[in-house]
Amino acid sequence: MTSIWVLVSNAAEARLFLNEGCGKGLQLIQDWVHPDSRKHEGDLVTDSASRTQQSDAQGGRSAIQWKTSPKETEMQRFAAELVKHLEAGRMAGAFQQLILVAPPHFLGLLRESLDAPTSALLRATLDKDYSQETIPELVKHLAKVLCPSIPR
Repeated sequence: MTSIWVLVSNAAEARLFLNEGCGKGLQLIQDWVHPDSRKHEGDLVTDSASRTQQSDAQGGRSAIQWKTSPKETEMQRFAAELVKHLEAGRMAGAFQQLILVAPPHFLGLLRESLDAPTSALLRATLDKDYSQETIPELVKHLAKVLCPSIPR
């Protein structure tokens, strides 16, 4: 029997499910909430740490911009947290295949964070935000991926 982990997420929340075969549905393993990914840029930083002020020769001040915005940094942090859990599950033999479902940008962050052995277990990726869907709706959306041999 092949155990499949299905991670359904967006930048602020995620749910991890187990599927143990066609018609077996999805069993919730764990869920996460990362509210910092939802915050506005200004709420993620304080005045003292937000940007460095620099005076120019005219006495004016210009802000030095971030290389990566605080919001993007929070999304990267959340993706790394999720991937760490996936990698631990792979090392423990908890699943043999992996499906990632997330909006395009966050899906990219997840894929970039995966190590090669975990990435090799990817059965499919879907660039959709199904994070608010009920489990029965998720099963419908994922039917072709979970049971590819059954004609639809």
